[in-house]
Amino acid sequence: MTDFPLAWIRSQYPALRPETGTDRVFLDNASGSQVPQTVIDAMVHTLTTMNVNKGGAYGASERVTAAKEAVRAQVAAFLNAPSPRSVVFGPNATTLVELLAQSFGKTLAAGDEIIVSALEHHANRDPWRRLEAHGVVVKTWPVREEARLALRDLEGLLTPKTRLVALTAASNALGTTPDVAAVSARVHAAGARLMVDAVHYAPHALPDVQAWDADMLVFSPYKVFGPHLGVLYLSDALLGALPAPKLTFLAAADPIAWEPGTQNHEAIVGFGGTFRYLDELAAQLGVQGSGRTAWAGAFGAFAAHETVLLGQLLAGLDELGATRYGLPGTEGRTATVSFNLGSHAPQAVAKHLAGHGVTAASGHYYAYELMMHSLGLSACGGAVRLSILHYNSAEDVAAVLAALAELA
Repeated sequence: MTDFPLAWIRSQYPALRPETGTDRVFLDNASGSQVPQTVIDAMVHTLTTMNVNKGGAYGASERVTAAKEAVRAQVAAFLNAPSPRSVVFGPNATTLVELLAQSFGKTLAAGDEIIVSALEHHANRDPWRRLEAHGVVVKTWPVREEARLALRDLEGLLTPKTRLVALTAASNALGTTPDVAAVSARVHAAGARLMVDAVHYAPHALPDVQAWDADMLVFSPYKVFGPHLGVLYLSDALLGALPAPKLTFLAAADPIAWEPGTQNHEAIVGFGGTFRYLDELAAQLGVQGSGRTAWAGAFGAFAAHETVLLGQLLAGLDELGATRYGLPGTEGRTATVSFNLGSHAPQAVAKHLAGHGVTAASGHYYAYELMMHSLGLSACGGAVRLSILHYNSAEDVAAVLAALAELA
């Protein structure tokens, strides 16, 4: 594999060009990534040549139908799903989890139990909590020191009444990556289903629904260098078995049963531009093969690059005397860091960084229970979050640390 082609990578992203806007350093990537030109081109092509609905007998409709289904197949490969029919598109992950929870809830009885980890974004917490109104018992799998999840705690929560465990593959607040496969083994041994939130994981590593034996999974293409869009994976055992939000005449075992109304065609086809970008990047890296094999090589290179930058950021924050949350080092996490700096309010720090052309998040990032309760940060208003992706550079890290040094 050749050296990491950072200059080429950055040249593919219009937002990273010096002449574009005032935000020079994108470090709020956990809220949404930037998009390469291939995505923009695919969306423009869709809107200008086939901005029609699918299923028609005329050329433009046939083309947009074929283009959407081609992307569905690419997403299936991205997830290592057995079949493209397991892939459902929607407006965002939050909406898809809500649809899923409403459907799964119809299969439950009063007294049935659901376990939700304390690391969750509320999109994978609140829809399950709402089932308590129907007599479902929802338990929280708590975090321990350094916001770690312990398998022995899960084992203590699992009972013959457990029907589902909801788990993030990577915390959007702290970057922590639980051992999904180990959790899955215990969940299935108890006769329950596993719901995986891969929204924060997918920009950093390839999800693998077969290796994880996931029954359900969501991720957000707009955080994986693509357009604003959501994806739901349903296993073969669930597709067609769960009551779908479908129109009466549609087949329950078809993904369209879970795609009510007209979908965002340009976003779905546009996401195909992300896979084209990954193909081109794999070629730049000298990765052999195609499809998921090539993408795995690209994501391996992403991880190595991001880990170096993460190490530099962690060391710099420690030198500034910042209080960091979660795991202490670079292992077992994505390149995402939450911290506070002295007595400065996190919102004030984020505003200061914005004045220096750095994007950062502040507050709880919709991981409210984790940040405000488990970590006890309600009094200070949460924390500052910096999140690195493969297109970031050592200069980006140096820029944010220099800006923070003015406050420290």
